[in-house]
Amino acid sequence: MASTSYKARVIIKEHTGSDNVVTVAGKYKLLMAAKSIPAPASAPNTVESTTMEDDTQRFEMGIKTSDSKEVTGNLEKEYLDAIEKLNGKRCDIIQLYGTDGLGGVAKYAYVGQVVATPSDVGGVDEILEMTATIIPNSAAVRLADTVTVTENAGEFTVAEG
Repeated sequence: MASTSYKARVIIKEHTGSDNVVTVAGKYKLLMAAKSIPAPASAPNTVESTTMEDDTQRFEMGIKTSDSKEVTGNLEKEYLDAIEKLNGKRCDIIQLYGTDGLGGVAKYAYVGQVVATPSDVGGVDEILEMTATIIPNSAAVRLADTVTVTENAGEFTVAEG
């Protein structure tokens, strides 16, 4: 069954490990009430393997690129201040997909650093927006269905097993 983007979310907590491996379990907060969320991972590059003997191009799968990711939302002081406290720190980031708001369809996790800035103001009659730019420090991995997410009063608890 297909799902809508309703309740797709990005949750975040300060990273507690010493490397770039996500420590999945713990207490998370909503990054922001998002209007748009980028894909957690990209398609791999293609590496050409064609020789002079081939009558058509051939390719091999290359590495995945991991550019910065921009999450946009309304400019809200609560989210702007919370992200500012994490500025420059490594964070565990989980992207949740599914209309349950808890990743019922898919969950992806990675380590990254995040900074928030107000977006450009383009006119006189619009909602002010902000962008949270995430710099990935690790590859995004899809979490197993055994990883559960619960929500209580705006705080998310992630448990393994």
